[in-house]
Amino acid sequence: MDVTLGRFTVTLKKPASFTLAREVTMAVGTSAIRGLGAALGACWGGKSLKAKYGYDALAYGGAVVDELMALGVPEAEIYAAGKVALDLVIESLPREEAVAQAETFTEAQTEG
Repeated sequence: MDVTLGRFTVTLKKPASFTLAREVTMAVGTSAIRGLGAALGACWGGKSLKAKYGYDALAYGGAVVDELMALGVPEAEIYAAGKVALDLVIESLPREEAVAQAETFTEAQTEG
């Protein structure tokens, strides 16, 4: 999914890390702008950001927002793109049904 941030068009994709995705959803509840920044960073598919995730989603989100603001991206566009990214983060998390299926899954027994 492509978003426009200032003069840049960036492809967002579902995050590869379950842990980062879960931490992003928690971060949004603490600070909207930092959480949405973390969602952007987690879903970023463009040229690598200077901001790096160091196991603190709020700090990461702040660094992403600061980097984008320094590039001249308006805050409103960061919020809008962050919302798109947050939707991708939420889609990437397993639903209760999937967790329940995984809990009851057993591999086929083989004779040995």
